[in-house]
Amino acid sequence: MYSIIRTKKLKSFGAISRSGRHTFREQLTPNANPDIRNKFVGAKTTTQLIDKLKAKLPSTIRSNAVLCIEYMITASPEAFKRHGGHLDDMGNGYFNDSLKWLRAKHGQENVIGAAIHLDESTPHLVAYVVPITSDHRLSCRDFLGGPAKMKKMHSDFSSICGEPRNLKRGIEGGKAKHQDIKSFYASLNASGDAPKLTARDYAAAAIGIKTAAWRKAELLAKSNGQSAAIFPVTRKRLESRERTLNRLFDSQKLKTKEIEDQHEIIGHRRILLEQAEYDLQQRTRSVLERENAVSSAAQQIHAVEAERDALERRLEMYQDQGRMIAAPVSRGRKSYVEISLG
Repeated sequence: MYSIIRTKKLKSFGAISRSGRHTFREQLTPNANPDIRNKFVGAKTTTQLIDKLKAKLPSTIRSNAVLCIEYMITASPEAFKRHGGHLDDMGNGYFNDSLKWLRAKHGQENVIGAAIHLDESTPHLVAYVVPITSDHRLSCRDFLGGPAKMKKMHSDFSSICGEPRNLKRGIEGGKAKHQDIKSFYASLNASGDAPKLTARDYAAAAIGIKTAAWRKAELLAKSNGQSAAIFPVTRKRLESRERTLNRLFDSQKLKTKEIEDQHEIIGHRRILLEQAEYDLQQRTRSVLERENAVSSAAQQIHAVEAERDALERRLEMYQDQGRMIAAPVSRGRKSYVEISLG
């Protein structure tokens, strides 16, 4: 089980706004459980985040400058109790210590916002930091510039926040490439079932009107498709890693115990991948069933409209017949003949 820290450089207010809308749940997040509340420190909305950032930035900024660093901190999913591990949702203080570590590294006043997401599959901390140096320069390079500084950052974070909770540091100098934060969010499993669609939602969709529930179902289906695209890539990575381990085993470059541990981790992740694929198939089947239901509802609506049009034509015909019968029968006075339409 490993401690995990990722960084993302945000170079425009648009990129910061897009990130903030996801972090502060100001847009639909299909893989999040709306019944679970997240925890926030500092900025609690995208507007507040932008305002705090502008207040910290110097008056003159380079065109290619990094305005903000987004940190994502978590641990291997199996480390948390919800997945069978030993850490509670707050990581037994792991996220609190991580926030203290960020403030010590960057200065408390430069950590302008942080959120602990508890509504997704694996708890994680997202923090926004303005890269202001001790001599008041805006310089991301001073914190994240070059492999040496990145290695030191990972080692410091692991020793202070991870190791006290039995979380290992990733292999230093390893060739594995991590997914960026966007891919991390896309690969999280959607929690809960698809939104429940009523007859009203189906009828509205049949005539071209999409309700809020219908739009959420469409977004969930799109998210499932994105997750499906990730599975083959993940499978290839696992298979490649397993082949590498086999070669290392044959050449006796790793100790037998370390290889066995790695094989066990790969086997566990393969089981999780197969379960995720099965869940995706179930959700896709549910979406197809709803699409069939929409088609049936549309046919029923068209039938009702046709029947209504026929009744209106019959009513107009009876009204025309009534006016014809009421015509005058003499020059001096008018006489009408009453008839019953029954």
